[in-house]
Amino acid sequence: MPTTPALGGEITVTQRLLTSAAGRGQHLALTGGPAAYSYADLAQAVQRAAAGLAWRGLRPRDVVGVYVADAAAYVLACHSIRAAGGIPSPINSGRSVTEIAGQLADCGARMLLTSQPLAAAGLAAADRSWVRQVISFGEAAGAMPFTSLLGVGTLPPSGVRPNDLALLPYTRRPDGELRPTGLSHADMTAELIRLSAEAAISDRDVVLAAPPAGDGRSYAICLDHALLHGSTIVATGTSDLAAAAAEHHAAAVIVPAGYEPAGPERMLVFAVAS
Repeated sequence: MPTTPALGGEITVTQRLLTSAAGRGQHLALTGGPAAYSYADLAQAVQRAAAGLAWRGLRPRDVVGVYVADAAAYVLACHSIRAAGGIPSPINSGRSVTEIAGQLADCGARMLLTSQPLAAAGLAAADRSWVRQVISFGEAAGAMPFTSLLGVGTLPPSGVRPNDLALLPYTRRPDGELRPTGLSHADMTAELIRLSAEAAISDRDVVLAAPPAGDGRSYAICLDHALLHGSTIVATGTSDLAAAAAEHHAAAVIVPAGYEPAGPERMLVFAVAS
C-alpha cells in the first residue's frame, strides 16, 4: 500500500503529491469538477499543464491568478502553476470585478486561470489589469481552454527553497482593503503537519469539498491534506452536500466557516476561514 510522503525537508507540497500519486495509480483522486481523475491521471495532468504554462511564458516566481468555481479546478490550477515554478494567487469568488482586477494588478499577474460560471467576471477583471492570458476550465469566449495546455509534453516540478512563496492569497483588512498574506513552502508544510496531527483521514475516505471559500489559504491546506493522505475529493455545490454525503458515504467535508452541513454525525468538518 502506498504511503504518504513525510512532511518536511525542502520539497514542495506539489512534489510530495506527485510522488505519492505515482504509487496510488488508479485510485480516484478528484471527481465532480472538470473531469474525474485518478491519482495517476492527476499527476500526469499537473505535469502536462505545467509544461503548457511554461511554454506560454510562465517563469519561476511568476504569480498567476486562480479564480475558479470548484475544488477540482482549484487543485489542478494551483498544483500546475506550482509545478511550473509559479505562485498561485487565489481570488475569492465573492469579490467585485474591480477588486479582482486590483488583486491581479497588485500581484503582477500576467495569467489568470478561471472556470465557469466565473469566466465572464474573470475576463472583465483581466482587461483592467496586466493579465494577458486567460485560461479556462470549460469553454469561455475570449479564454484559452485548460485542455490546450496538455499537448506540449510534461514538466517535472520546479525546485524551490523553503522560504519561497507557495501561495499568495489576499485578505481583507479591517479598513476594507485587500492585502497580500503569502504562505511559504515551509508555512504550508507546518500547516499540513498540524492538520495531520488533529484530523486523521486515509485513502479509504471520501472528502466532499464545497466551492472555494475565503481567501484560499485554509481551503488549499484542507484539500492538500486530503490528497496527501490518498483520500478521494468530491467537488460539489454547497446545496448538494447532504445528497453527496449520502451517495458517497463521505467521511469528511470542506465547507465555509459557519456553514452547518447536513450529513452523518460522524462526518469530520473542515471549516474554511472566510
